Amino acid sequence: MNADLKNFFGRGTAAMAIAFALVAAPAQAQDEAAQTDGAANQSLVGVQDIVVTAQFRGQRLQDTPIAITATTGETLEAKNLQSVTDLTGVAPNVNLSAATGLNGSAVSAYIRGIGQNDSNFALEPGVGIYIDDVYYGTTFGAILDLTDLDRVEVLRGPQGTLAGKNSIGGSVKLFSRKPDENGGGFVEATTGSYDRIDLRASAGFTIADGLYARISGVSKRTDGFLKLLDYGCVNPGEGIESRQGDVGCQTGTEGGIDVQGIRAALRYAP
Repeated sequence: MNADLKNFFGRGTAAMAIAFALVAAPAQAQDEAAQTDGAANQSLVGVQDIVVTAQFRGQRLQDTPIAITATTGETLEAKNLQSVTDLTGVAPNVNLSAATGLNGSAVSAYIRGIGQNDSNFALEPGVGIYIDDVYYGTTFGAILDLTDLDRVEVLRGPQGTLAGKNSIGGSVKLFSRKPDENGGGFVEATTGSYDRIDLRASAGFTIADGLYARISGVSKRTDGFLKLLDYGCVNPGEGIESRQGDVGCQTGTEGGIDVQGIRAALRYAP
């Protein structure tokens, strides 16, 4: 066999090997894609559908054409989310935090960078807060407790068409758990520093056939961490008379929490 013939067979063998490799590659890719689809379908088995009312009608979350994040009440309990400010960790592009300064229980709400951190009643918030689709018109006192909720919907804005003019950044909607035949309830207590005592409870029961009731409540109490001192008592050499006498220099505290709330609902579903 001469050199030319050897080169011919060598090139032919290499070409056939490349051809087989090209044919096998798509087949392998198809097998991997099929396996991936199968795994994805298996992972979707048992996924719970979340029904939202962002468009004022019940829709599956996947079918709602809105940038929305919905969280069920069971998820809130599992993640120990107790306040509106805790929702920052479950919704992207959302920042809900306690307002600074002397704003007390005001919330600083921003969605996609649009919001308002001033709790002045003369100013309109950029993110609307709703409780059972009832508008909460100010950020002051809006650090709400997430007790006994059915779900939370965070709609990224603008949401002016469905949620009003004060929702250019979006809206946060809290939906309470409705009374039903399942009943059930819970009691939760938390203690901590500064004599902190928090109580949360809820219970549902049946009054008559088709008539259901549910009651829930929350109580939070914490002593202040900032001590108020009598200046004359602390600085006796300044010539300012102390009004404390022999009871000590502390006149009180600031920064404490003392909140109570209760909700009752009655539902007739024949």
